[in-house]
Amino acid sequence: MDTDWGALPLEPLEHIFRQLKFKDRLACSLVCQHWNRTLFCCPALARGIVLGISGDQPAQVREALRASQRNYRQLSIVLGGDDDQPDNGSVNEFLTEVVGLWNVQNVSVVGEPTSLLDCFRSNEALFGGITELSLELTKNIDWSPFGKQDVTMGELKKLHYLQMYLGRERVSTAFRLIVPKLESAGIVLDSMANEEALYWEDPLIDLEGCDKMVSLEVDLNTTMWEPFFAVDRPHLERLLIRRASDEFQERDWDRIFQHMPNLRDVEMVFSSDVMLASLKRNCKKLEKLVLNGFCFHNGSFASNMGWSATLKQLFMDGWLNGGVYSRDPSLNLSALEDLQWKYVELTPAQGYFTLIAPKLRKLTLRGCDYKRFHLEVGPHLDRVDIDYYGPQQFAPNFFSSLHAVTQLILHINGDSFRIVQHLTYTLQLQRLEMICGTEHRGYEINDLFTAFVKHCPLLEELTVRNEHENQLKLNYEAFALLEGLKLLRLLTFQYITLTNVSGAAIRMERLDRLDVSGCRVQDPHGMLAGRFPIDGHVAATENMEWT
Repeated sequence: MDTDWGALPLEPLEHIFRQLKFKDRLACSLVCQHWNRTLFCCPALARGIVLGISGDQPAQVREALRASQRNYRQLSIVLGGDDDQPDNGSVNEFLTEVVGLWNVQNVSVVGEPTSLLDCFRSNEALFGGITELSLELTKNIDWSPFGKQDVTMGELKKLHYLQMYLGRERVSTAFRLIVPKLESAGIVLDSMANEEALYWEDPLIDLEGCDKMVSLEVDLNTTMWEPFFAVDRPHLERLLIRRASDEFQERDWDRIFQHMPNLRDVEMVFSSDVMLASLKRNCKKLEKLVLNGFCFHNGSFASNMGWSATLKQLFMDGWLNGGVYSRDPSLNLSALEDLQWKYVELTPAQGYFTLIAPKLRKLTLRGCDYKRFHLEVGPHLDRVDIDYYGPQQFAPNFFSSLHAVTQLILHINGDSFRIVQHLTYTLQLQRLEMICGTEHRGYEINDLFTAFVKHCPLLEELTVRNEHENQLKLNYEAFALLEGLKLLRLLTFQYITLTNVSGAAIRMERLDRLDVSGCRVQDPHGMLAGRFPIDGHVAATENMEWT
C-alpha cells in the first residue's frame, strides 16, 4: 500500500527519522512538501542528512526554506542535462538563495566537467566559503576538454575527489583548486568500464597552495604527482597510497618520502622491499603502518622495519599470498600495541620468524602459518582475534602467551574442536566470540563449546554466530553448561540450531541481554512450551523456529 507522506503529522515523521540510526550521513532526495519540512525542522537531523537535488526540486526546497528554523550545513548537488536532473541555471538560482539563508559548510557535487565548470563560475560565494567538499566527476566520453580553470576555495579544509573513467587518455588538467587552508584530501580514481584506465588516467584536478596539508589519500598513476611530491610537506602526517602501477612501484621513492619527514600514519597498497626501505630511511616518526598486498622477498624485511621505538600499530594483509622473507629471524618492536597479521606467507627459505612485542595489547592472526610464526609478548596482551580450522599447528609458546587475554574472537569450522587439546588451564576470558563463516556443510560444536565454558568461568559476554547458510548445531546437554557461568550478562546466539532438548530451561538470573535471532530449537516433546530454554530473562522468540 502506498503511503501518503503528506498526510502524516510532523511527530510521526520525526519519529521515523530518529529510528534510522545512520552512522554518518543519510543521502536522500526530496519526497513531498511535508516530508521536506520535517527534514529542515527536525532538530534530531541537524547535521545528519545530505540533501540531494534533482528534477524540479529546487522549487520544492524553496517552499521548505520558509519553514526552516535552523542552519542547514550539508548539501548534495547533482549536475547534468538529463530530463530528471535540473538545468544548471535552476541550480545556480537556487544556490544563490541557499547561500543567503543557510550556513552551508559541507557540499557534495556530482557531474561531468563542463557542468561542474558552470557551477563553479556561477557560485563563487558558495564554494569560497565551504569547509568540506566531496567532488565526483562522472563518466562522459563526449565532453569537450577546456583549458585549466582556477577555482579558489579559501576556507576549504577537507576534500574528497572521486573520478570515474572519463573515456580519454591523459586528458590535461581541467581545474586548479587553490586551497590555502586544505588539511585533508582524498584523490581517488575508479572505473567500472575500463580497469586498465586506472593505470594511465590522471585526475582532472590540480592542488595549489596546500602547504598545511596533514592527510593525503591518493592513487599514484603515471607522473601526475611528481611536482606535488617535489615540495617539502612538513605538516603531512598521514599518507595513504591506494594504488600504484607496476612501472611506478620501482621509481625513486626517496624523492617522495624525503619531503615528508613527519609522517606518522602510512598505508601502502602493493608495497615492495624498495618502498619499505625508503620509508625507513626518510620517515623516523612512524606510529602506524598498514601494508595491503606486498612482496618482501630480498631478505631485508626485519631490517627495514626500523621503528622499534615509535611504531604502535602494524597491520599487514597479504591478500591471500603476501610473501615475507627476512634474513634476520626475529623482529623487535618494543612500542607495538596492535598487530594485525593476515594471510602473510612466510617463504620456504624463511624457517621460523619471531616477533618480539613486549607491549602488545591487541593481536589479530588470520590465515597464517602459526607453527613458524613465534610471538613473544609481555603481560599486556588483552584482545586476540584468530582463526583455527583444525590442521594448523601452533608454536609451542603460543597458547601460554594467552594467559592474561580477556577478549577472544575465534573463527571456526567443523575441525576447530581440535583446539580443545590446547585448553589445559583456566583462561581469564571475559568476552568470547565464536564465528563460523567458512563451512560448506553443517556440523556440531559440542566439544568446542563445552571446553570453553568449562575453562572460562569469568565469562561476562558470549557470542556464537553462524555466518554460513548451513546449520551450526549445539546439543542441549552442552548448552545447559551455561548455567555454571555465574557472571554471564550478555548472550548472543545467531542462526544456531539447538538439538535434542531433553530437560527444563536453565536459570541465568544475571543475564541482562539475550539475542537468539535466527535460531532453531528442536523440541520434539514440547518441553519448553515455545520458550527459549533460559529462565530469568524474557526472550524475544519471534525470529526463532521450533521443530
